[in-house]
Amino acid sequence: MKKDAGTMFMVPKLLRKVKAGAALAVMAGLLAGAGAGLAHAQASYSEADYVGSWHLMFQGKAFATLTIQKQGTELSGSLTGVSIEMDDNGKLTNATANNGPASTLHAAMEDGVLHVSEKDGDDVIEWTMTLTSAKTGELRFARGVPANAEAIRLEKLWSEPPVQN
Repeated sequence: MKKDAGTMFMVPKLLRKVKAGAALAVMAGLLAGAGAGLAHAQASYSEADYVGSWHLMFQGKAFATLTIQKQGTELSGSLTGVSIEMDDNGKLTNATANNGPASTLHAAMEDGVLHVSEKDGDDVIEWTMTLTSAKTGELRFARGVPANAEAIRLEKLWSEPPVQN
């Protein structure tokens, strides 16, 4: 398979190349039956709780960085280059960084969930980000993968940019 400067997502019987920036983080290991409880718990988080830098985790190791920013009333962000592979059942089988450029993401809150999108040529890649605590979360593909696809685990690095002297 040819890798380019962007992000590559491999989903069942479909290879998707995405020009993605920082890291794409999707939480792994959430129980499939926890969705209703998570949706209820999610309502207590605000836009401000999502702002910051997040590591995307696979097998206990960070492989990418997702940054969410708020400028005025708008949420946006960036994602580092990443390659994610899933089997036909939606289980993550591989997740690694690549040297792709950072991409610009658009984000909006809806019903306590952050909806993140990125335009790649004619395609729009969409994810949902939910928080499981103030410092952990999940990133899931919103479409194009099996409905029960495993989430990518997110770990928050910081909420405010580091102070520069």
